[in-house]
Amino acid sequence: MTRCVLEWLEAAARRAPDAVAYDAPDECLTWAGLYKRSQEIGSWIAARVPAQSPVLIFMEKRPDCVAAMLGAVYAGCFYTPLDSSMPQARMQMIMDVLNPALIVCEANHLQAARELSAAAPVCAIEEIPSCVDEALLRKRRETHIDSDLLYVLFTSGSTGMPKGVSIAHRSVVDFVEWACTELRLPAGVRFGSQAPFYFDNSVLDIYCAMRLAGSVYIIPRAEFLFPRRLIATLIAQKIDTLFWVPSALTAVANSGVLAEGILPDLKRVFFCGEVMPCRTMNLWKAGLPDADYVNMYGPTEITDVCTWYRVDRDFADTDSLPIGFPCANTRIYLIDGEICVSGTCLSTGYYNAPEATAEVFVQNPFRPQFPEMIYKTGDMAEYNERGELMFLGRRDSQIKRKGHRIELGEIECAMNAVDGVVLACCYYDAGREMIVGAYTGETDIKTLKNALRTSLPKYMMPDKLLCREDLPRTGSGKLDRLELKREVEREHPLP
Repeated sequence: MTRCVLEWLEAAARRAPDAVAYDAPDECLTWAGLYKRSQEIGSWIAARVPAQSPVLIFMEKRPDCVAAMLGAVYAGCFYTPLDSSMPQARMQMIMDVLNPALIVCEANHLQAARELSAAAPVCAIEEIPSCVDEALLRKRRETHIDSDLLYVLFTSGSTGMPKGVSIAHRSVVDFVEWACTELRLPAGVRFGSQAPFYFDNSVLDIYCAMRLAGSVYIIPRAEFLFPRRLIATLIAQKIDTLFWVPSALTAVANSGVLAEGILPDLKRVFFCGEVMPCRTMNLWKAGLPDADYVNMYGPTEITDVCTWYRVDRDFADTDSLPIGFPCANTRIYLIDGEICVSGTCLSTGYYNAPEATAEVFVQNPFRPQFPEMIYKTGDMAEYNERGELMFLGRRDSQIKRKGHRIELGEIECAMNAVDGVVLACCYYDAGREMIVGAYTGETDIKTLKNALRTSLPKYMMPDKLLCREDLPRTGSGKLDRLELKREVEREHPLP
């Protein structure tokens, strides 16, 4: 039985010591190199902080960042990744919640790290010596149990206090074993990594590659702004598996670069984190008709993914993709239409936030005879005629207007299906009692409005449509509807 993710690292280092583990344009770590460097960092940390202490990894997304995260694990601690692209105010709120025992950063971030915390000691990773204390690491491993925390990732929402989602080793072990089997990942799988390490989608890339002695190529963030350059990178790096947010896949699809046969090595296209427009998926399928497409759903609180759907039939551009069926060892309940989840996948709760935890991690009402937690996701769903789960949107994105219940996600789906629309989203302006739709693309507002009249009932038509050069994103690449609302309100203030 696997009790610790480090067992996968050690197996990979034995099985393929000289194979690439994690690489980027200017940096590479083999499995043997990652194993050695992680143990060196772990020895240094373990000599300074107690087991199960929070260790903040304040580094850019690069191979050595993975070594730092795993070094914290070797020390019997858990890690929280941050990077310098995060807003200062958000980083400070995370620091206040986490109160880390130690901060590991790059030398060029030493001053910024010290400004984040006057209490926590700060160390530049370049200064950690190349020595391993095997006895100390062995002592830490002997006391490890699978319910110990592996990481705390902070939710990427753009309002309020960030919440630190605490995930134990056993939850990641369960998730990765499922993913490697059901997603048909081969030994030596090569991921093209899009998600920041502080976003939970990165967990699949990092740990499935480790479990299978595969590799992860860390695609530079700037390349996602230039689809042709991005495609050239996927080809040159022989990437065979993607797990990206739909916004990133949409940007590539709408750029016109997906000619059939252009990505001969790419066999698997997975997506999660947002609703995948069927129009985007159909453009990818036209370019890669033989690839395996899987739509996954799950919030950070349930270790990345709790339902999945392998695309097994054709969908019209205006259709909605199912989110499918529960992952193994996971149970889904619909309580008043809300997705609620139980199983090993569940977070242990929000770090240092018992009141916030108690609001959404609650006793299973169907099993009151013994303690069993379920997580209330705040997402709404229903089953279709095939028994597949269909995502309807956030509970707080469902509005009632003039006696009609409206899912804003349905309006977005209709907008995204219109030719010439690259990316669309909408929100409800309660002050004006208006549905506002915003989009990027070449279609003019009049043409879009006429197209929507053929697919939406009158009561669902947006009251205002805005064509914009771009739409704001969160750090993980998702559409940031709250920031869009702020921007529009600044441009069009209430009288």
